[in-house]
Amino acid sequence: MFRICCKALILALSLSSTAFAIGPDWIGKPAPNFRLKTVDGRATLSLSDLRGYVVIVDFWASWCTPCRRSLPLLSLLESGQKKVKVVAISVDDDRENAVDFLKRLRVKIIALHDAEKHVADEYSIPVMPSALILDKKGIVQFVHAGYTEADIDQFQQEVEGLE
Repeated sequence: MFRICCKALILALSLSSTAFAIGPDWIGKPAPNFRLKTVDGRATLSLSDLRGYVVIVDFWASWCTPCRRSLPLLSLLESGQKKVKVVAISVDDDRENAVDFLKRLRVKIIALHDAEKHVADEYSIPVMPSALILDKKGIVQFVHAGYTEADIDQFQQEVEGLE
């Protein structure tokens, strides 16, 4: 009985670890286009508007502790590159939470709002933050779920390889 339970636990853990991949396997595929309003509600942007740029699509939320560290670093990464744009997509239910969060961080990035989570669902986003890096043609070249301090260095390397 113990051996069967252990095998079931190992299987369950292995299945759950695959659930944290941004899926389906996006690498080498065109990123699905989307059109969302900015967090402040004043404008709309489509992903296709950014063809010709290397684009980091970052999904975040105001309740996400790692997002407090990652968004300012992504903003800095963008400011050091001429042909890189960060598109930060908030999945907050309440737009004002996202607006307040960005004001506190004082970041200058394109911030969009996906309250209904249609875009996050289409991209199969498992955790906050999660990011995809697209080449200038809109093809996904890198995906990442979660955040650690070393991730920004990895993003920098990925971006430099695409410019």
